Amino acid sequence: MLRHLPIAWLQLTHSKAKFTVAVTGVVVAVLLMWMQLGFLDALYRSATSIARHLRGDLVLFSPNTKTFMQLEPFAKRHIARALGHEDVANVDALYVGMAMWKNPWNGEKRRLFVFGMEPDYATFEAEGLAEQLSSTLAPDVGIFDAASRPEFGPVGTAIRNGEPVAAEINGRLIRITGVTNIGAGFQADGNFVTSTANYLRIMNEPRSSTVHVGLIRLKPGADRAQVQRDLIQLYGNEITVMTTQEVVEREYSFLTRTAPIGFVFTMGTIVGCVIGFAIVYQVLYTDISNHLPQFATLKAMGYTDRYLAAVIVQEALILAACGFIPGSILGMVLFAVAKAATMLPMYVTMDRAVQVFLLTFAMCTVSGLLAMRRLRAADPAEIF
Repeated sequence: MLRHLPIAWLQLTHSKAKFTVAVTGVVVAVLLMWMQLGFLDALYRSATSIARHLRGDLVLFSPNTKTFMQLEPFAKRHIARALGHEDVANVDALYVGMAMWKNPWNGEKRRLFVFGMEPDYATFEAEGLAEQLSSTLAPDVGIFDAASRPEFGPVGTAIRNGEPVAAEINGRLIRITGVTNIGAGFQADGNFVTSTANYLRIMNEPRSSTVHVGLIRLKPGADRAQVQRDLIQLYGNEITVMTTQEVVEREYSFLTRTAPIGFVFTMGTIVGCVIGFAIVYQVLYTDISNHLPQFATLKAMGYTDRYLAAVIVQEALILAACGFIPGSILGMVLFAVAKAATMLPMYVTMDRAVQVFLLTFAMCTVSGLLAMRRLRAADPAEIF
């Protein structure tokens, strides 16, 4: 099939203006797909960041919880019930809430997530968190997420330079004892980790009979699936018992099927494909129409529709290749700009490059196949 490439190239570049328009259309489509898929992936990564790094074998949730970032509390007594299972070693409570941070440098206020956990065990993995968590034993202290947006102030830089930092969270003066790296998300621009006691003080809840998440650690050699079945039977409809992988899968499902922002980015990707398809189809269709006598002559000489179709399809593939490369380069540049501006986890990966290329390939191929309908109408007897 590659033997048709020289013919396809000559046919496609016969009109420089049309070739430029077609390639530009593909570049725009590729760029849109890169950005929309990049933001969609950043949404998934940020929304599942904590869920993917939970340090536990099983997770306890309220049955009213739909997503990890909108947790509903449940009675703390349910944690004690799980401890009654012979294969459960420990159950760690995790508190999650939204609070208002006041920038100590300029007074600007922004929302951030506050995580509360016992100082002797980090319930999720983050850079340096487990090593520094014991420092939160003291009252009104905590660990700041240095990967938060810069509007929170240069907290990370100040702490690394040994400078004292104190900021108001929900109007309470809190001293920053260390920094970690969790990352900003679509729901909040920053994160703060502290002890359970400090969390309750910040949230103005001196006493709490509820928790948001329970992390179950099993004894060595325990059958996780069996323990999960036992606990599901124990709790019934009162508590949801899931593995950490099931939690991540539920987050993906929620964002894909329920959250409107996931639908928006998916539709943006589809729109990019439609734009590229429309432009490529129009250029190829016009090219075939303008050269219909030549195609009819080739058919009269014995060239089959299959041969001529191969030429048209390869024109589409040439457009896909010519548009994919510059579109991807522009996409990578904009990825870097967007990541620096939003602090979202936007990464160029081989999987996404293959995904965008396949979408581009399919977009241009379908355009070529549809444009071939005009080619089949090239009847030498009618044209001449």
